[in-house]
Amino acid sequence: MKPMKKILFLDILSGDEKVKKEDRKTVYRGVSYGESVRRFLNIPKSDFFIVDAAHKKFPDISGIQMVIIGGSVENPIRGSEAPWIKKTYLFINKLKKENVPIFGMCGGLQFTVRALGGDIVKNKNGRDFGNEYIELTKNGEKDYLFRGVGKGFVAMESHWYIAEKMLPGWRLLGSSKKTKIEAIAIGDRIRLTQFHPEMAVSHIRAIGRMREKALQKEGFGGKKGVRTFLSSIRSTDVVGRRILKNFIRQWKGALQTPRGRGKLKK
Repeated sequence: MKPMKKILFLDILSGDEKVKKEDRKTVYRGVSYGESVRRFLNIPKSDFFIVDAAHKKFPDISGIQMVIIGGSVENPIRGSEAPWIKKTYLFINKLKKENVPIFGMCGGLQFTVRALGGDIVKNKNGRDFGNEYIELTKNGEKDYLFRGVGKGFVAMESHWYIAEKMLPGWRLLGSSKKTKIEAIAIGDRIRLTQFHPEMAVSHIRAIGRMREKALQKEGFGGKKGVRTFLSSIRSTDVVGRRILKNFIRQWKGALQTPRGRGKLKK
């Protein structure tokens, strides 16, 4: 029997272990970012593994069914990337060359855009944080990623940097008021979102409390105003889970597992 292929969660959160430790404690309530995503999607542990891009060796591609690339506190600006980020670009290019399906969210979009030759810039409209309405393009409405979500939906946001522009052959799938490039299709197997489909209300509120002073300076209100804003954030779990599972279901046929294993609950 051939070895079972698994879903890889590529953790690009940070090269700083203190940041990861704080996120694990404060945002994800004692588990890693990747483990939080696995639980959110109810993926069996046997079908899922996590690699820390900053500190671990990249795995053999032959054992990977698809890749989910998480968010990051790093801003992959051309000329300022740490060595581990550049190595991650090479790995992403290798995945693309081997036709491994890739889903990148927030930082995952940004790292993939940079890996494939695009640029990331600071959004002139300011930080996008909390709930934001995503309006799908005609391409987005027809794309498998957004099957069952209608013409638009509310998503969770936490970014200030964005893709500068679309490159030839890329398809824009969705935009928001603050961020034009919210979702990108690259060929059949790469889908990228600037928003966070995996984020729960508790996660985004915890991040907001950690960055309370920054949010105050950026116009989200004074101390009381920021806290009122955070309390107003509402769950986007249903649509976020649907989007991620749409991607997984699109490519799960490649999963080589014994009968009855590797199935996702609906």
